[in-house]
Amino acid sequence: MFKYATEEGHRMRLRRDDVIDAALALLDEVGLDALTTRRLADRLGVRVGALYWHVKDKNELLTTLADRIVAEAHRAPPPAGDDWTDQLATAAHRLRAALLAHRDGARIVAGYAPASPGSLDAAERGLRAARDAGVPLAVAALAGDTVMSYVTGYVLQEQSPEPESPPTLAGRPLLAEWVPARPDHDTAFTTGLGMILTGIRAAAATTA
Repeated sequence: MFKYATEEGHRMRLRRDDVIDAALALLDEVGLDALTTRRLADRLGVRVGALYWHVKDKNELLTTLADRIVAEAHRAPPPAGDDWTDQLATAAHRLRAALLAHRDGARIVAGYAPASPGSLDAAERGLRAARDAGVPLAVAALAGDTVMSYVTGYVLQEQSPEPESPPTLAGRPLLAEWVPARPDHDTAFTTGLGMILTGIRAAAATTA
């Protein structure tokens, strides 16, 4: 009885933010594949059932983690005076930083962020900035989706384990020339993002 009462009291004191904070710390420690509700409950010193007062299942837990990571990317407002594509670029860099700050951050956000309130709010703000600039909604929405896909896809590659052995480039002279000359991740990301934004600006100009 005493043990049950102690656990019951712990459950009553446990807050949703405590659960999410612990889950995010556990994610950084063990990675997505090893993140289980049982392991999280052990970390918090409660039974698994106590978690379900705060998150109904693992899917809601991961969606909330994705929301927390996305929120980290949008804590600061975009720089004043930026046009909507500059705001999009700023959001892309901030999102990449937020994903890289957490182990398997890109996997979490790619899989669960589309349903999270924070992601939807960020998308709405981006669409509003584009609409205020006279950009058609369809162009703005596709632009946002394209940049989001680029960021998450790029970070997925960054967070993937390195191959055990280097690729065989024999008989592939162009790759043999390019691979040693590849820029670092930051430079490559920024360059690729610039290419995408150039296309987005061109599309917006032809449809405005």
